[in-house]
Amino acid sequence: MIDPPSLVDQYCHGVLRTELGLGTFEAQLARTEGPPAPGTTLFDTQTGFAVRRWCPPLLGLEPHCPPARYLARRRELGTAEAGRRLLRGSGITAYLVDTGLPGDLTDPGELAHAGQAEAHEIVRLEQLAEQVADTSGTVDSFLANLAESVHGAAAHAVAFTSVAGLRHGLALAPEPPG
Repeated sequence: MIDPPSLVDQYCHGVLRTELGLGTFEAQLARTEGPPAPGTTLFDTQTGFAVRRWCPPLLGLEPHCPPARYLARRRELGTAEAGRRLLRGSGITAYLVDTGLPGDLTDPGELAHAGQAEAHEIVRLEQLAEQVADTSGTVDSFLANLAESVHGAAAHAVAFTSVAGLRHGLALAPEPPG
């Protein structure tokens, strides 16, 4: 038998540290603006099918068990243990983690430990800009402080990211703002 290849999750966020109810968990299955199609749930999406197929066996359940049973098992095991089993069962050996998402999420070190993998930080540019904007009194000072902040982050980050394309589309004008 051939060993499976090492997998790299090239863009992820930390894992939630808290338990989620059925509705809140389901909302995490898709980034959608509206409700699922009539007569369905987000567990009926491709992501939902994948979660229901591959995750329950890692927690000692049969594939495609009811979502409520799956979440009950996660609660039985506790957030840390369920997360550890799911992460280690994924086959991922390295995570590239965007740390700019708000919420009670694990940091790259915690993710690496839970998943027995490597984890490296992706720094969100907007977060750096927000941090230096609070202490910069002028545009020139802001630009200098931002350059210094980006340079400092580059010492430990494996990449930078921006949410500009996600928020405004990929047809951004290439000219600097006024």
